[in-house]
Amino acid sequence: MKAIAENINVMSKSIGKAMQDRDPGPLQALAKECTDAGADLLDINLGPARKGGPELMQWVVNTVQEASDLQLCLDTSNHEAMEAGIEACKKPPLLNSFSAQPDKMENILPLAAKHNCEIIGLTMSTHIPVDADERIAVAYELVAAANEQGITNDRIWIDPIILPIGVEVGQAHAVAVQQVLKMLPEVFDPPVQTTCGLSNTSNGAPDELRGSIDRVFLPMLAASGMTSAIVNAKDKELMRVIRMIKAFKNESLYSVSDAELK
Repeated sequence: MKAIAENINVMSKSIGKAMQDRDPGPLQALAKECTDAGADLLDINLGPARKGGPELMQWVVNTVQEASDLQLCLDTSNHEAMEAGIEACKKPPLLNSFSAQPDKMENILPLAAKHNCEIIGLTMSTHIPVDADERIAVAYELVAAANEQGITNDRIWIDPIILPIGVEVGQAHAVAVQQVLKMLPEVFDPPVQTTCGLSNTSNGAPDELRGSIDRVFLPMLAASGMTSAIVNAKDKELMRVIRMIKAFKNESLYSVSDAELK
């Protein structure tokens, strides 16, 4: 269970301002905090990055890499900014993301092939499927498209897409996501990796409940076969859950400190 820290996000008021002002301090402090918390990758989310996207992405990547040597996950819908970030990375990043939407197929997917990157595939086209079978059908389309460009299954991360538990269809989607995770090994050989935006499940809930909701759902996802999650690395309780999941799945050597709240 790899933990991808979601925290370096342009939507954060403090981080967004630091990006705008080209102030490296807050970004580097946050990158170090997430690294020390046990993150395996750092997600850099610039959103659409419409204005000056390539230059901003390069600056953020270089700034973060001065504070952490973790693999980066580049998250933007601007393919020019994405490529600028790839070229600035010291090691091939994980790209977040492409889907069955034509523009993502045409603009983001080829970058993964060109630069030998891993890439996240979202199981959606014009809409987010409700049931597991439709999600699997989209996943098959995504993997086939990636394979055609020379991207092997081990470099593909399928995201079955989590919706907030509090929306009308949230519980049905939560069940479908778990079903998809159990079905994927039967569909793809060699297997693909899997991930999700874990915080989506508690989106809209009162702030004091969000961490508890995420911490309940993550072990269920891990038991269903999820291999990674994009998470709030500043949530110490959640990071303890991830350490214990790694130990119980024999992905790390257990020590008492894994169960401690760091």
